Amino acid sequence: MKIDDYRLLITLDETRTLRKAAERLYISQPAVTQRLKSIERHFGVDIFIRTKKQLITTTEGAMVIAHAKSMLKQERLFQDKIKAHVGAINGTLSIGCSSLVGQTVLPEVLNRYTAEFPNVEIQLQVGSSDHIKANHNDYHIMIVRGNPLLNMHNDHLMDDQHYFIFPKNKETELHKLPFIEFQADPVYINQIKTWYQQHMSQDYHARIKVDQVATCKALLLSGVGVTILPEIMVKDLDESQFEMLKVDVEEQSLVRSTYLSYDMSMVQLPQVSSFINVFKTYLHIEDIE
Repeated sequence: MKIDDYRLLITLDETRTLRKAAERLYISQPAVTQRLKSIERHFGVDIFIRTKKQLITTTEGAMVIAHAKSMLKQERLFQDKIKAHVGAINGTLSIGCSSLVGQTVLPEVLNRYTAEFPNVEIQLQVGSSDHIKANHNDYHIMIVRGNPLLNMHNDHLMDDQHYFIFPKNKETELHKLPFIEFQADPVYINQIKTWYQQHMSQDYHARIKVDQVATCKALLLSGVGVTILPEIMVKDLDESQFEMLKVDVEEQSLVRSTYLSYDMSMVQLPQVSSFINVFKTYLHIEDIE
């Protein structure tokens, strides 16, 4: 099996059609069909069930594709190790980052990192922490919020207190103003619901739901409604215009933690260990060993 064969299987699993896989890989559809047959003969199983609309992954196929992802990860790690021996810190650094951190802290960290290590190629994926965690094998390092990742090394970076925020000139209208909710994990949303119902004496109903916390803040600043935001997002709010009430749930402050998560084997890569140190230095956290 060649690395390109493993890449083909993953592409087929993602695109679900021979045509789309051929287009993404810049090869002909007959070539894709022929290679897939050869791969299935190699493993002795049907990896996909062909239907008129799409490819459906078989149980055995899912095992083969998981193996393919593992092989590509090992290949990437090996190539990065080779590049690390040519002298200056270089290679590729793949980062999965929660949206909130990606919109606040990370830009300055990357500014410092790229200035110090200009030969490193950055591959950055910003999204929900749940998405980043679900695809942890795709990254050298992750920055996630909420709970740390199981079976990973997790460096605690910071904690965020939360605040209920509303325009000061609309204090008497709070019960009428729409609540703006940004996408987050269910446990987190339930904590917000609990606080709202206890302090507003009415059922929680998010009349406006957005996918990004930055959009939530923008709507708040535009006077659209009220919301609850983590401390990292409210440091630049004009306190003369907005009231900020600390959110407590069951007499405990609503706090959300941020972690730098990675497999310890990744620290062997200079571009990874140097990024960890730059991030921690920025937050005034002691460097890794």
